[in-house]
Amino acid sequence: MKLKNFIWAFLIIGLAGGLGHFVYKWSGDNTILGYFFPVNESTWEHLKLLFFPTLVFSVVEYFLIKDKVKGYLPSVAVSLMVGLIAIVTVFYTYSGVLGFKIEWFNIAIYYIALFIMLAVKTLLIMSEVVDSKLATWLSLLWIFVMALMFIFFTYNPLDFGIFKEL
Repeated sequence: MKLKNFIWAFLIIGLAGGLGHFVYKWSGDNTILGYFFPVNESTWEHLKLLFFPTLVFSVVEYFLIKDKVKGYLPSVAVSLMVGLIAIVTVFYTYSGVLGFKIEWFNIAIYYIALFIMLAVKTLLIMSEVVDSKLATWLSLLWIFVMALMFIFFTYNPLDFGIFKEL
């Protein structure tokens, strides 16, 4: 992935995620939009801000570069998982240690995770280590299951901390 692509991905996904934070409220609490945008202030709902913009960006990018890059889908899937885990890990670590949240840092976590995600994606694409049919199919399955989980748990959250409004 070229630096130019990295920067465009960071800007587009970052902007989409930032604006996505407000879409559900702006829509008058539209149920359908709630499946793709946060409906409350839980950590789980805020993971949608990274997941769905990355998914849309990646679909478009795939059709633009599919013949030039090997292992694109697995690279996206692995890096997306790393980004989601980074958000959860950094948020719960710092807020657990401090005992409180810092709003500007919560926003910064999103952009730090986005940067990490894109860096991992770039390294995986450059190394071509995940270029196999099995990796591609498993990646598609993981992305599909995650999308279904985001949709299902939006209005059916489990009784775990990650689903609780903060």
